[in-house]
Amino acid sequence: MNAFASDLDRTLIFSQRMLAAYGSDGNEECIELLDGKPISYISPKTKEGLKEIHEDMCFIPVTTRTIEQYKRIQLFQEDIVPEYAITSNGGTILKRGEVLKEWTLHVEGMLRNSTPLEEMMKKVTALDDTKWIKKIKPGDGVFFYIILHTDRFSSERFSELKKLSDHVGWQMSLQGRKLYFIPKVLTKWTALRYLREELGLKDICTAGDSILDLELITNGTYGIAPLHGEVLEKFPSLHQTKEAGIKASEEIVEKVQSRYRNVEAI
Repeated sequence: MNAFASDLDRTLIFSQRMLAAYGSDGNEECIELLDGKPISYISPKTKEGLKEIHEDMCFIPVTTRTIEQYKRIQLFQEDIVPEYAITSNGGTILKRGEVLKEWTLHVEGMLRNSTPLEEMMKKVTALDDTKWIKKIKPGDGVFFYIILHTDRFSSERFSELKKLSDHVGWQMSLQGRKLYFIPKVLTKWTALRYLREELGLKDICTAGDSILDLELITNGTYGIAPLHGEVLEKFPSLHQTKEAGIKASEEIVEKVQSRYRNVEAI
């Protein structure tokens, strides 16, 4: 069985801020509300392409979002309902919307030798001398992220936090106003590799935009990053789209469809 496993935010779906930064034709469809306000959008062309992919192969959303945040996306609860989804940066696998307990137990074992979540949160908050932390939020008991006061957050503090994270076996990723802290053993690819073996997946296209997506992109049969992706700043040789922003999502989906059409034609 073939599969397309993709990150969501800034890869297939986009916030109003991203639309403003990279351009919009005004036809985007709102697919997520928070407190009644629209917060995420998808290109109609990308949506139609994903529908076809979902019908023809195994489509697996792979996201750093928590379970709750993932389930907020109406598109994947109503129009396109994947059998499997990976959330919490690989910390959780959902099967038909329910937590796959076997994987959760495996994750608990992997995390036993990592610096505990509560201890890591204390180390990070101890460095909040300029009050750069606006909010701090745990993610499904396996990671946490900080919503920043960006005007109070310096590049020097970023470097200090990066060294701290590396020293204790955690990874860090800055995505807009959110700063993520995640144990290094917890990756999207680790969870996808488990599904690959369980489902007998052969050819897997992968896509993602952030440093957290690096293993996902490089271990897929064919991996690609959108032109605006953070991951390309450090790894510019990765396959990448020609377009940025929401147009990149259309290009990614087109490339996946084209790849499998060509495979079937051989």
